[in-house]
Amino acid sequence: MPHAPWRVPGIALALALALAGCDADPPPAVDAGASVDAGPRADAGGPPAELDGFIEWHMAAGGIPGLAAAVVRPDGVAWVGTYGMADVEAGRPVDAHTLFVMASVSKTFAAVRAMQLVEDGALDLDAPIDDVLSMTVRHPEHPDVPITARMLLSHVAGLEDDFFLLADATYTEDPPMSLAEFTAAYAIEGGALYGSGNWGAPPGTAHSYCNAGFGVVGYVLEEAGGAPFDQQTDAALLEPLALDGAGWFLADVDAARLATPYGWNGRRFNPLPHNGFAFYPASSLRISVTGLARWAQMLLRRGELDGVRVLEEASVDELLRAQYPSLDASQALTFSGSRFGGRRYIGHSGSTFGGSTQLLLSDDLAYAIVLITNSDAYVRSRVAGLSEGSEAIRTILARIGDDEPML
Repeated sequence: MPHAPWRVPGIALALALALAGCDADPPPAVDAGASVDAGPRADAGGPPAELDGFIEWHMAAGGIPGLAAAVVRPDGVAWVGTYGMADVEAGRPVDAHTLFVMASVSKTFAAVRAMQLVEDGALDLDAPIDDVLSMTVRHPEHPDVPITARMLLSHVAGLEDDFFLLADATYTEDPPMSLAEFTAAYAIEGGALYGSGNWGAPPGTAHSYCNAGFGVVGYVLEEAGGAPFDQQTDAALLEPLALDGAGWFLADVDAARLATPYGWNGRRFNPLPHNGFAFYPASSLRISVTGLARWAQMLLRRGELDGVRVLEEASVDELLRAQYPSLDASQALTFSGSRFGGRRYIGHSGSTFGGSTQLLLSDDLAYAIVLITNSDAYVRSRVAGLSEGSEAIRTILARIGDDEPML
């Protein structure tokens, strides 16, 4: 399978500086081609009062081609809204079954699978990962300090994202590199993707958000669970929970349902490729608002949905508990705390070229909000300082939270 990364030093450097410590993926693998006309701009007079018009107005203002959102409660989905275009060129609208790339919301699936293996006795979160791996993974400057799965899942293992190097693990197709190969290449001195910036603080001493670490997490889970990561999560999560055609790889999903990823240059939408990442548990899940709403409902119900229990309640509690409060009081096991419209949530955001996503659970687990787009809103805000898209999403989320009791 051909290796087709996009590795432009200027862009990679900008990303390394702008995205360090942020929830984001490396650059897209290739230039996506021609721009397409964007459609109507937002009315300068301000957004309509009713919810649908409010969302559509902010999408136009923020350069967001397509969006799907839902309010979920433990007993079911209270509201679903779908807006705009899944494919601008083809005129195909977003619907409740459109598949979007989740970017870093994908990490929550790795975390839940990890807790399943803990329940099965196959994984100890606090044991050295070397105990289950066929290679030794240690910080080169602190080889006597074991790295644990808990550290990796909480972003305190000492691993760092080097976006120059991660661009070489980014493809315009499903990744040909296995998680074991990625781990050996990135985390171990002498590897093909190894650089002096791949490791930072001593393990367990500092919080630093790291996408590459979830490539290692995936490999740990493969060794602990005795099967490829995608097969484990398909069998233990995606299929039992009936997540509406979700899948990790392009080969595994219905291409006709995929939303095209887009960038926005202030005037036009730019179609982008469907990237594949060698560290795919960090970023590559494709799912619909229907599937993501079911995922949120399972979490609200503390591990059970439609009579299928995938986690014990205590395991969900552990997922959502701050792990290293002296380092970062908001960081749980992959999940983290945030605020929208004055309300506190725990969940995860997702940020990549052509995808901006939110999974938010109210802190009392009374309801959840999910929002997914085929927009680069978060990346353009962090890289270029163009904040209209991220501000639009934040405003929409706050409004949905305000309306939640009535939906």
